[in-house]
Amino acid sequence: MTNIAAILLLIVSLLLPVSGYADDKHKPEEKKPIEASQGKTIYDSWCAQCHGYKGDADAYTKDVTLPLPRDFAFGVYKFRSSAPGEPPTDADLTRIIRKGNPGTSMPPWERFSDDEVKAIVQHVKTFAPDVFSSEAKSIKLDNPPKSTPESIAKGKELFNMAKCVECHGKEGRGDGEKGWQADFKTDWGYRVAPANYTQGWELRNGSDLVDIYRTISAGLAGTPMTSYLDSLKDDERWSLAHFIKSLQLTRKLGVALKVKKVESLPVGTDDAKWKDVEYLDLPIGGQLMFEPRNFTSVITNARVRGVYTPKEIAIMLEWTDKQPSKGADNIPQDSARIQFPVKLVDGAERPYFYMGSRKAPANLWQWKASDDNKVVELIAKGFDLVESKEKTDISAVGTYTDGLYRVVFKRALNTGQEGSPAFMVGKFIPFSVTLFDGNNAEDGNKSAISAWYFLMMEPPTPIKVYVMPPIAAILVFALGLVMANNTKKTRDQRKKKK
Repeated sequence: MTNIAAILLLIVSLLLPVSGYADDKHKPEEKKPIEASQGKTIYDSWCAQCHGYKGDADAYTKDVTLPLPRDFAFGVYKFRSSAPGEPPTDADLTRIIRKGNPGTSMPPWERFSDDEVKAIVQHVKTFAPDVFSSEAKSIKLDNPPKSTPESIAKGKELFNMAKCVECHGKEGRGDGEKGWQADFKTDWGYRVAPANYTQGWELRNGSDLVDIYRTISAGLAGTPMTSYLDSLKDDERWSLAHFIKSLQLTRKLGVALKVKKVESLPVGTDDAKWKDVEYLDLPIGGQLMFEPRNFTSVITNARVRGVYTPKEIAIMLEWTDKQPSKGADNIPQDSARIQFPVKLVDGAERPYFYMGSRKAPANLWQWKASDDNKVVELIAKGFDLVESKEKTDISAVGTYTDGLYRVVFKRALNTGQEGSPAFMVGKFIPFSVTLFDGNNAEDGNKSAISAWYFLMMEPPTPIKVYVMPPIAAILVFALGLVMANNTKKTRDQRKKKK
């Protein structure tokens, strides 16, 4: 209950002020100059719940946030535009307050006026006055060169030469071997994971080209991410930034996945047919409803694709995992699960989004990382009543390559079995995804889950779509010839009369 209370307090703290600082925006005519002491008032109302009233991060949310909130008393800041060893500039602190840290509990604070942000910055600096005794200068960040195939290729060479690959992996997914050594920690002794460059929406120092260049140049103080300001020339750092930027995927969010009809299903996870199939990205978060709860989920996104034939359907899940697990050394297996309602009904009614209920059960397809790619079909009538079906027509194959899991589930559109939903063309079918990271001790109810989404098997294109346009064109052409011929005859008749 302590963790639940902390979560609730964190949510409330982001919605309501703790002290007398008013929530409403001041009208222009009512604005007054911000006094220095008001920075403390604002900080105590909105920031201390995570960072502590003394700036030492000793707060009631410290056990339920990943990563831990910044300890301002140390005066060590990861996200700077200043040279190594120097404090962040006021502009750096302002940027973090305004933009927040993607992928963390630090939100973008847009509710404050510019004067209010300045006051917060000045108060934060009082927690480590010696560090801010001298004014820092920003690294030159303007006039970035344009990205070219040549600069990206050069950046790829530098990515290996500068040993970025040792932490971030060959494909930049944060799965490098060095990142999982026992001594890969922050200066405060906490485990830290290398960034996954492919998910740019979660790069905490920003995902734009200039943001990446700033990170390469200044490094991330207090972490194994060093500065390359002296070891790489300016143009080399820009080329490296171009390559890292090229690794970023395009995230496609929505509510429904289009499942395309094909002549034959893909053979495996690496089949070239998957490249031409539309995908949908599902935000994933920790399961917090039932014990054991997952407050520190490390899987945050699942990518889903689907295709079907007149008889079968195939659904592929993709997600990044920086260190795979098949269940050795008492570590749980990595696992993936797709959930459907047992009964498909029209309208918006769906079962409870986590494993259904007694009245509205869910049908689950679960794959676990192993050499035999075994898949189990489950019927869940709530998290505490789950039964395994003795016979299933579902098959699955999974692969893990350079930090990326791909798992393909296959099943007949209609198995005729009780408890197994039938997939119908043109119907919106609810589905959700549950993922388990074994190295994060995820098993049972401790997992990362999505909300309900929909998949829709697109109707095959009617033949008239291909036949009618040419027929219409021929008819229009023929009609034009007839009209032109009639016009010519009319002219000839008029000439004869004259």
